[in-house]
Amino acid sequence: MRILTIRRLAAADRNEWFGLWRGYLDFYGADLDKGISEATWSRLLSDECPVHGLVAEDEVGVIGFLNYVLHENTWSDQHVCYLEDLFVASLARKQGAGRSLIEHLAGLARREGWHRLYWMTHADNVLARHLYDKIALVTDWVRYDINTRESVQR
Repeated sequence: MRILTIRRLAAADRNEWFGLWRGYLDFYGADLDKGISEATWSRLLSDECPVHGLVAEDEVGVIGFLNYVLHENTWSDQHVCYLEDLFVASLARKQGAGRSLIEHLAGLARREGWHRLYWMTHADNVLARHLYDKIALVTDWVRYDINTRESVQR
């Protein structure tokens, strides 16, 4: 039986995180400049930045990550949390790591008194949506984007 630990991302996770990050970008067909990935990594480790990371780790090593952003909003005096990135290695999928990462973050949100935890996924991401439909409410909100710079479309 797999023993899974969810914990905060640490500097020692660099190589494993970058390997998973590459898999995540490949999954979405994204090609980010290496400098963006390095900046993301630095922000994830900074205590001064609202971007944070969690990892799922088993006896083999880090098998998944979750990156989230805390921000203020105009409808509450409490923070809201945007789950921006979630990825589990293909060989470890359907074994509870994704759910455990989300449930850990939801528990943190409850303990810290955040107003809301929210995220989105691509409409055709059937595997992820199968999990999300079990643990969260699907809303009626529609997302619109105005991309102001040449960058990865997501």
